[in-house]
Amino acid sequence: MSSVSLFERNKPRKTHKAIQRLINKYKDVVANVVIVNDEDCIKIEMAADFIKELEEVISVFKSGE
Repeated sequence: MSSVSLFERNKPRKTHKAIQRLINKYKDVVANVVIVNDEDCIKIEMAADFIKELEEVISVFKSGE
């Protein structure tokens, strides 16, 4: 019988959901913002950057580090 790590037993599910909610929010921005001017392009670029960074955070989170 294998032992479940303390982290796995007490994994912060609310934190995981909050990070995932932000990823989905910024994916929605990237997918749905209509480009009318330069500010819209900047908004999409920033949202894409946020997605990348949040996905790195969620990866570290899931690894338990």
